[in-house]
Amino acid sequence: MSQGDLGKILGLSQSGLSEVELGQSSLSAEQFIQALKLFNVPASHFDSAPGDSGGAIQKALAAHGASHLVEDPNLLPSENLTRIDSIVRETLVSGENPRTLTALAPVIINNIGQINLPKLFAQFKEFNLENRYRWLIDNILGAIDLALKGGPSRKEALALSKAANLLRNHRGRICARGTVHERIFEDYLGVPIASPKTKNEVLRSRSEISKDWNILTTIQVEDFAKAIQDSHAPDPH
Repeated sequence: MSQGDLGKILGLSQSGLSEVELGQSSLSAEQFIQALKLFNVPASHFDSAPGDSGGAIQKALAAHGASHLVEDPNLLPSENLTRIDSIVRETLVSGENPRTLTALAPVIINNIGQINLPKLFAQFKEFNLENRYRWLIDNILGAIDLALKGGPSRKEALALSKAANLLRNHRGRICARGTVHERIFEDYLGVPIASPKTKNEVLRSRSEISKDWNILTTIQVEDFAKAIQDSHAPDPH
C-alpha cells in the first residue's frame, strides 16, 4: 500500500501522512481507529514512544473524576482530550495502560450526564471496536455493584445509582439478544501478548466479562471497583 493509498483511506494527503510517519504530526482519534480497523492490530502496535500520549490521557482522566491518578503539573492535556467523550474514546482506543482503563469508571460515573453514550457507541461500532466498549460498560456496572456493597456515603451512593440506571438502560439498547455471542475479532487490552504461553495464561485468568466480549486482558471487575474507591479516598496531603 502506498502513502497515497493509505492517505485516501485516512483522509490525509500524501504529504500529511508523511508528516505523521516522521513524527511531525499526529492522527486524530478517528483516523487512529480507522487504522486499527484497516490493519486489524491492537493500539500498542503503533506505540513507538510509550508514555507520551499516556501522560496526557492520565491528566485528563484525573481532571474529570479519577482523582486517584497522579497529575504532572507540567503536562497539559492535548486539546482533543478536553471533552469527556474524547477522553473516554482515546483512553479505550489506546487500551494499553490498565490503570487508565480502570480510571474510566469514576470518570464516567462522575460525568454520566455529560456523555453522549449512543454517539460514543456508534463511533466504536463503526470501526468494529464495539465489543471493547461493551466490555467497559459491563465492567463499570459490575464495579458499581461492588462499590454499593461497600457502604459508600449517601452522596456517593446516589451518584453510583444514577450512573448504574443510565448505563443499564444504555446496555439494554446496545446488547440485544444474541449479542454476547458475537465474535468480531480477538481484542487485546492492557497486556502485551509476547508468546503463546502468555496468551494461554491470560485466557485462563480473564474474567467472565472478558470471555463474553472476546477480550484478552487480565483486568478484573475488582480493578474497576478499586478505581472508584480510590477516586473517593481523601487526599493524604
